[in-house]
Amino acid sequence: MKKKVLIMGGSYFIGKKIADVFCENKYDVFTLNRGTKKQDYENVYNLICDRNDSKQMENILSKYKFNIAIDVSGLNKAQAEILYKSLNKQELESFVFISSSAVYDVDNLIFPFKENDILKENSYWTSYGQNKIEAENYYIESFKNSFTDIIILRPPYVYGENNYAQRESFIFDHICKDRPIIIPNHNTYLQFIYTTDLANIIIELLKTKKQNISIFNVGNKKPVTIKEWIECCAEVVGKEAKIIEYDYKTKGRKERDFFPFFDYSNVLDTSKINCIYSEETDFMMGLKNSYDWYLENRDSIPFKENIIHNEDKIFKELEINTAK
Repeated sequence: MKKKVLIMGGSYFIGKKIADVFCENKYDVFTLNRGTKKQDYENVYNLICDRNDSKQMENILSKYKFNIAIDVSGLNKAQAEILYKSLNKQELESFVFISSSAVYDVDNLIFPFKENDILKENSYWTSYGQNKIEAENYYIESFKNSFTDIIILRPPYVYGENNYAQRESFIFDHICKDRPIIIPNHNTYLQFIYTTDLANIIIELLKTKKQNISIFNVGNKKPVTIKEWIECCAEVVGKEAKIIEYDYKTKGRKERDFFPFFDYSNVLDTSKINCIYSEETDFMMGLKNSYDWYLENRDSIPFKENIIHNEDKIFKELEINTAK
């Protein structure tokens, strides 16, 4: 008999890829979301519900017995508590929570960050990271000493098809339009993980004997500098990127005013997960797939007008003519 898996937030980006991979691996896949995005699955059961509504959640989830639950969309303790209390845990073997690298006390740690490093709200991610910490702690306390294994995954930056966030598509768009890309003038490192790799890691961990509580950093083995990342994006586009290194701090600006990433080296130690699953998609292949998706969907990607406005002000400040 097929195992039943519930994916919280299975219609968008990371959750969608996880649903695809679990379907390929012959699971009975259920997704739960608000139903605001059109589904294009043929063999996925979609449960429509607002996960913030405890009564709705209990009414819907009490009807099912899942073997696996994967919380992709959980942002805070309140959402974690509603999901935990709504689940029928009678046959629940494994629970997976997609947390974040934002939980680490990066202000006081040296990268690469390790699973047992101090967790604390930091100056970059602020409440987002703190809320993920509180959700992690709630799930750990709730599932410890139970018959359900809990797996917490902490990815860095996730990339791949269906990513509407202003990240790789932002760079692709600039390169295609010959628009200069402004980057922080520091040798900052970024670490990525491809959506398919993240999904495959979950599949592998479900097959692996582990402790009741398991926490893993997940990400590509090799980080890249911001400049290297943009050059990789340019290679798959087939055009040269125009890169401007900008001393934003002396100008009283913030890096997110003009660039899609924080200016700190977000790099994780992934040696623990690599002992269990070490395969990863070739970075250029992952970016090529991301670029192909961008080409098909660029008219529907919501690029932020304030970022473009800020760029124009910086170009003027630096006396850079962007007119063709």
